[in-house]
Amino acid sequence: MSISIAQSRQQLSALIAAAQQQPQVITNRNTPVAVLVSVDYFARSEAAVNPLADSFYSQVLQLRETFPPQDDTGFAGPNSAARQTAWQRANVFIDPA
Repeated sequence: MSISIAQSRQQLSALIAAAQQQPQVITNRNTPVAVLVSVDYFARSEAAVNPLADSFYSQVLQLRETFPPQDDTGFAGPNSAARQTAWQRANVFIDPA
């Protein structure tokens, strides 16, 4: 069901009751701007998304341990001069070279 913002203000309790059955789309000038859902629906959605995010992050950490970055020396250290010159580039807007 779709309802405008103005109608949702007038019929808030009915809108909340309808959201217990199925998600309710709130529109502004016939453009969807929000969705009102029940707490159960929201909790199920959150539970479905969080394991994916945690799993992805743990996979990234595992890859980083398996394949450590080769240039993770930072800006200071024995190769700081080489790193500094690698980052310097002629700026065509400032340098007339």
